[in-house]
Amino acid sequence: MEVLVVPVLADEGFQGPTKEVFQTPHWFDVEVGSAHFYLNKATGLTLFAALFVGVIFWLGFRQARIIPRGLQNLCESVYDFVDLQIARGVIGEKGARYTPYLLILFSFVLVCNVLAVIPAAQFPATSRIAVPMVLAVITWVMFNYAGIRANGAGAYFKELIDPAPTAPFAIRLLLAPIEILSTLIVRPFTLAIRLFANMFAGHLLLLVFSLGADYLLPKPPFVFGVASLLVAIILTAFELVIDVLQAYIITILTAAYIGGAMAHGGEHEVAPSEDLAEHAPTGVPVAAHA
Repeated sequence: MEVLVVPVLADEGFQGPTKEVFQTPHWFDVEVGSAHFYLNKATGLTLFAALFVGVIFWLGFRQARIIPRGLQNLCESVYDFVDLQIARGVIGEKGARYTPYLLILFSFVLVCNVLAVIPAAQFPATSRIAVPMVLAVITWVMFNYAGIRANGAGAYFKELIDPAPTAPFAIRLLLAPIEILSTLIVRPFTLAIRLFANMFAGHLLLLVFSLGADYLLPKPPFVFGVASLLVAIILTAFELVIDVLQAYIITILTAAYIGGAMAHGGEHEVAPSEDLAEHAPTGVPVAAHA
Protein backbone atom coordinates (compact mmCIF):
# COMPACT_ATOMS: atom_id res chain seq x y z
CA MET A 1 0.00 0.00 0.00
CA GLU A 2 1.45 3.26 -1.09
CA VAL A 3 1.27 6.22 1.22
CA LEU A 4 0.94 9.56 -0.47
CA VAL A 5 3.03 12.14 1.31
CA VAL A 6 1.93 15.70 0.74
CA PRO A 7 4.57 18.28 1.59
CA VAL A 8 3.35 20.93 4.02
CA LEU A 9 4.97 24.32 3.98
CA ALA A 10 6.11 25.27 7.45
CA ASP A 11 4.89 28.54 8.90
CA GLU A 12 7.89 30.83 8.96
CA GLY A 13 6.30 32.88 11.71
CA PHE A 14 5.64 36.59 11.98
CA GLN A 15 8.03 38.75 9.98
CA GLY A 16 8.35 42.18 11.55
CA PRO A 17 9.56 45.40 9.92
CA THR A 18 13.17 45.35 8.72
CA LYS A 19 15.66 48.11 8.02
CA GLU A 20 14.62 48.02 4.35
CA VAL A 21 11.47 49.89 5.39
CA PHE A 22 13.54 53.02 6.01
CA GLN A 23 16.49 52.19 3.76
CA THR A 24 14.46 51.87 0.60
CA PRO A 25 16.03 50.51 -2.62
CA HIS A 26 17.57 53.02 -5.01
CA TRP A 27 15.63 53.72 -8.17
CA PHE A 28 18.83 54.78 -9.90
CA ASP A 29 22.42 55.66 -9.02
CA VAL A 30 24.74 58.20 -10.59
CA GLU A 31 28.40 58.55 -9.71
CA VAL A 32 30.22 61.76 -10.60
CA GLY A 33 33.82 61.33 -9.54
CA SER A 34 33.79 60.60 -5.83
CA ALA A 35 30.22 61.89 -5.42
CA HIS A 36 27.37 59.39 -5.35
CA PHE A 37 23.87 60.56 -6.25
CA TYR A 38 20.77 58.41 -6.02
CA LEU A 39 17.00 58.61 -5.87
CA ASN A 40 14.83 56.34 -3.76
CA LYS A 41 11.37 56.41 -2.22
CA ALA A 42 12.41 58.63 0.70
CA THR A 43 14.07 61.31 -1.45
CA GLY A 44 11.32 61.03 -4.05
CA LEU A 45 8.63 61.72 -1.44
CA THR A 46 10.68 64.62 -0.05
CA LEU A 47 10.87 66.20 -3.50
CA PHE A 48 7.17 65.52 -4.04
CA ALA A 49 6.29 67.26 -0.75
CA ALA A 50 8.32 70.34 -1.70
CA LEU A 51 6.77 70.51 -5.19
CA PHE A 52 3.28 69.87 -3.82
CA VAL A 53 3.50 72.74 -1.32
CA GLY A 54 4.91 75.10 -3.96
CA VAL A 55 2.29 74.22 -6.56
CA ILE A 56 -0.63 74.44 -4.09
CA PHE A 57 0.32 77.94 -2.93
CA TRP A 58 1.05 79.06 -6.48
CA LEU A 59 -2.34 77.86 -7.68
CA GLY A 60 -4.02 79.37 -4.64
CA PHE A 61 -2.57 82.86 -5.06
CA ARG A 62 -1.91 83.20 -8.81
CA GLN A 63 -5.32 84.83 -9.38
CA ALA A 64 -6.12 86.09 -5.91
CA ARG A 65 -9.56 87.61 -5.39
CA ILE A 66 -10.79 90.00 -2.74
CA ILE A 67 -13.32 87.40 -1.63
CA PRO A 68 -11.39 84.14 -1.55
CA ARG A 69 -12.96 80.85 -2.55
CA GLY A 70 -11.82 77.32 -3.16
CA LEU A 71 -8.08 76.74 -3.02
CA GLN A 72 -7.33 80.41 -2.32
CA ASN A 73 -9.55 80.20 0.76
CA LEU A 74 -7.61 77.16 2.00
CA CYS A 75 -4.22 78.79 1.37
CA GLU A 76 -5.26 82.03 3.07
CA SER A 77 -6.59 80.09 6.06
CA VAL A 78 -3.26 78.33 6.51
CA TYR A 79 -1.40 81.62 6.02
CA ASP A 80 -3.58 83.43 8.58
CA PHE A 81 -3.14 80.62 11.09
CA VAL A 82 0.66 80.69 10.83
CA ASP A 83 0.84 84.48 10.69
CA LEU A 84 -1.52 85.30 13.56
CA GLN A 85 -1.19 82.29 15.86
CA ILE A 86 2.52 81.54 15.43
CA ALA A 87 4.52 84.38 13.87
CA ARG A 88 2.79 87.38 15.48
CA GLY A 89 1.48 85.39 18.43
CA VAL A 90 4.94 84.23 19.52
CA ILE A 91 7.36 86.82 18.13
CA GLY A 92 5.13 89.89 18.03
CA GLU A 93 4.31 92.27 15.19
CA LYS A 94 7.88 92.06 13.92
CA GLY A 95 7.31 88.35 13.43
CA ALA A 96 5.36 89.11 10.23
CA ARG A 97 8.74 89.36 8.50
CA TYR A 98 9.31 85.66 9.17
CA THR A 99 5.80 84.44 8.32
CA PRO A 100 6.78 83.19 4.82
CA TYR A 101 9.48 80.91 6.22
CA LEU A 102 7.27 79.65 9.04
CA LEU A 103 4.44 79.04 6.54
CA ILE A 104 6.65 76.98 4.22
CA LEU A 105 8.16 75.10 7.18
CA PHE A 106 4.75 74.19 8.61
CA SER A 107 3.28 73.19 5.24
CA PHE A 108 6.31 71.16 4.11
CA VAL A 109 6.63 69.23 7.37
CA LEU A 110 2.88 68.61 7.46
CA VAL A 111 2.86 67.12 3.95
CA CYS A 112 5.98 65.02 4.66
CA ASN A 113 4.35 63.67 7.82
CA VAL A 114 0.91 62.98 6.35
CA LEU A 115 2.48 60.89 3.57
CA ALA A 116 2.79 58.18 6.24
CA VAL A 117 -0.95 57.48 6.07
CA ILE A 118 -1.47 58.02 2.32
CA PRO A 119 -1.95 54.56 0.74
CA ALA A 120 0.14 55.29 -2.36
CA ALA A 121 3.09 56.50 -0.25
CA GLN A 122 2.87 55.02 3.26
CA PHE A 123 6.15 56.56 4.30
CA PRO A 124 6.85 59.79 6.24
CA ALA A 125 9.77 61.57 4.60
CA THR A 126 10.66 63.09 7.99
CA SER A 127 11.38 59.61 9.41
CA ARG A 128 14.78 59.85 7.71
CA ILE A 129 17.09 61.97 9.87
CA ALA A 130 18.48 63.90 6.89
CA VAL A 131 15.26 65.88 6.35
CA PRO A 132 14.84 67.06 9.99
CA MET A 133 18.57 67.85 10.12
CA VAL A 134 18.39 70.12 7.07
CA LEU A 135 15.32 71.87 8.46
CA ALA A 136 17.04 72.33 11.83
CA VAL A 137 20.13 73.85 10.17
CA ILE A 138 17.97 76.29 8.18
CA THR A 139 16.15 77.26 11.38
CA TRP A 140 19.50 77.66 13.18
CA VAL A 141 20.68 80.06 10.46
CA MET A 142 17.35 81.88 10.53
CA PHE A 143 17.15 82.60 14.27
CA ASN A 144 20.81 83.62 14.50
CA TYR A 145 20.28 85.91 11.52
CA ALA A 146 17.20 87.37 13.22
CA GLY A 147 19.16 88.02 16.42
CA ILE A 148 22.06 89.69 14.59
CA ARG A 149 19.69 91.74 12.43
CA ALA A 150 17.71 92.98 15.43
CA ASN A 151 20.58 93.72 17.82
CA GLY A 152 23.78 93.79 15.80
CA ALA A 153 26.44 91.09 15.78
CA GLY A 154 28.37 92.56 18.71
CA ALA A 155 25.42 92.84 21.11
CA TYR A 156 24.00 89.47 20.06
CA PHE A 157 27.17 87.46 20.61
CA LYS A 158 28.09 89.47 23.71
CA GLU A 159 24.86 88.42 25.41
CA LEU A 160 25.36 84.89 24.12
CA ILE A 161 28.77 84.71 25.79
CA ASP A 162 27.77 86.68 28.89
CA PRO A 163 24.00 86.18 29.45
CA ALA A 164 24.03 87.50 33.05
CA PRO A 165 26.53 90.40 33.24
CA THR A 166 25.34 91.51 36.70
CA ALA A 167 25.75 88.05 38.29
CA PRO A 168 28.82 87.04 40.29
CA PHE A 169 31.82 86.03 38.21
CA ALA A 170 31.52 82.34 39.16
CA ILE A 171 27.90 82.25 37.98
CA ARG A 172 28.79 84.04 34.74
CA LEU A 173 31.59 81.53 34.15
CA LEU A 174 29.11 78.70 34.61
CA LEU A 175 26.34 80.19 32.49
CA ALA A 176 28.49 81.10 29.49
CA PRO A 177 29.16 77.55 28.17
CA ILE A 178 25.58 76.49 28.99
CA GLU A 179 24.14 79.37 26.97
CA ILE A 180 26.51 78.77 24.05
CA LEU A 181 25.80 75.03 23.95
CA SER A 182 22.06 75.57 24.34
CA THR A 183 21.77 78.16 21.58
CA LEU A 184 24.26 76.92 19.02
CA ILE A 185 24.13 73.13 19.44
CA VAL A 186 21.29 71.84 21.62
CA ARG A 187 18.47 73.79 19.96
CA PRO A 188 19.01 72.55 16.38
CA PHE A 189 19.88 69.05 17.63
CA THR A 190 16.71 68.65 19.69
CA LEU A 191 14.62 70.22 16.93
CA ALA A 192 15.79 67.57 14.47
CA ILE A 193 15.71 64.62 16.89
CA ARG A 194 12.21 65.45 18.17
CA LEU A 195 10.69 65.40 14.69
CA PHE A 196 12.69 62.40 13.49
CA ALA A 197 12.08 60.24 16.58
CA ASN A 198 8.32 60.86 16.65
CA MET A 199 7.85 60.08 12.97
CA PHE A 200 10.20 57.08 13.02
CA ALA A 201 8.60 55.53 16.12
CA GLY A 202 5.05 56.23 14.97
CA HIS A 203 5.61 54.69 11.55
CA LEU A 204 7.36 51.68 13.05
CA LEU A 205 4.54 51.07 15.53
CA LEU A 206 1.95 51.34 12.78
CA LEU A 207 3.89 48.85 10.66
CA VAL A 208 4.09 46.32 13.48
CA PHE A 209 0.32 46.17 13.98
CA SER A 210 -0.42 46.33 10.22
CA LEU A 211 1.89 43.40 9.51
CA GLY A 212 0.53 41.64 12.57
CA ALA A 213 -3.02 41.96 11.23
CA ASP A 214 -1.91 40.67 7.83
CA TYR A 215 -0.27 37.65 9.50
CA LEU A 216 -2.98 36.82 12.05
CA LEU A 217 -6.22 37.45 10.14
CA PRO A 218 -6.06 34.20 8.09
CA LYS A 219 -5.27 32.14 11.21
CA PRO A 220 -7.86 30.90 13.73
CA PRO A 221 -8.77 32.08 16.22
CA PHE A 222 -9.42 35.22 14.21
CA VAL A 223 -9.89 37.43 17.26
CA PHE A 224 -6.18 38.26 17.42
CA GLY A 225 -6.07 39.32 13.78
CA VAL A 226 -9.19 41.44 14.17
CA ALA A 227 -7.79 43.04 17.32
CA SER A 228 -4.52 43.82 15.55
CA LEU A 229 -6.42 45.31 12.62
CA LEU A 230 -8.51 47.52 14.93
CA VAL A 231 -5.38 48.73 16.71
CA ALA A 232 -3.78 49.51 13.33
CA ILE A 233 -6.82 51.58 12.32
CA ILE A 234 -6.80 53.46 15.63
CA LEU A 235 -3.06 54.07 15.34
CA THR A 236 -3.54 55.42 11.81
CA ALA A 237 -5.96 58.04 13.14
CA PHE A 238 -3.62 58.77 16.05
CA GLU A 239 -0.69 59.04 13.63
CA LEU A 240 -2.57 61.66 11.64
CA VAL A 241 -3.01 63.73 14.79
CA ILE A 242 0.70 63.36 15.59
CA ASP A 243 1.58 64.40 12.03
CA VAL A 244 -0.25 67.70 12.43
CA LEU A 245 1.02 68.20 15.98
CA GLN A 246 4.67 67.70 15.03
CA ALA A 247 4.39 70.17 12.17
CA TYR A 248 2.92 72.69 14.61
CA ILE A 249 5.58 72.02 17.27
CA ILE A 250 8.59 72.49 14.99
CA THR A 251 7.05 75.69 13.61
CA ILE A 252 6.17 77.24 16.96
CA LEU A 253 9.59 76.30 18.40
CA THR A 254 11.24 77.97 15.41
CA ALA A 255 9.17 81.09 16.08
CA ALA A 256 10.14 80.96 19.77
CA TYR A 257 13.83 80.69 18.88
CA ILE A 258 13.54 83.64 16.48
CA GLY A 259 11.69 85.70 19.07
CA GLY A 260 14.24 84.84 21.75
CA ALA A 261 17.13 85.77 19.48
CA MET A 262 15.51 89.10 18.63
CA ALA A 263 15.02 89.82 22.34
CA HIS A 264 18.79 89.52 22.95
CA GLY A 265 20.32 92.85 23.79
CA GLY A 266 17.22 94.10 25.59
CA GLU A 267 14.90 94.54 22.61
CA HIS A 268 11.33 94.43 23.89
CA GLU A 269 8.19 94.84 21.88
CA VAL A 270 5.66 97.01 23.70
CA ALA A 271 2.50 95.14 24.59
CA PRO A 272 -0.85 96.81 23.81
CA SER A 273 -1.56 97.59 27.49
CA GLU A 274 1.91 99.09 27.97
CA ASP A 275 1.50 101.19 24.83
CA LEU A 276 -1.85 102.54 26.04
CA ALA A 277 -0.43 103.30 29.47
CA GLU A 278 2.46 105.22 27.94
CA HIS A 279 0.27 107.44 25.79
CA ALA A 280 -2.70 107.87 28.16
CA PRO A 281 -3.22 111.30 29.71
CA THR A 282 -2.23 111.67 33.33
CA GLY A 283 -4.89 110.49 35.74
CA VAL A 284 -6.97 108.72 33.10
CA PRO A 285 -7.27 104.91 33.53
CA VAL A 286 -5.93 102.79 30.71
CA ALA A 287 -9.26 100.95 30.44
CA ALA A 288 -10.91 104.19 29.34
CA HIS A 289 -8.79 104.20 26.18
CA ALA A 290 -9.22 100.48 25.35
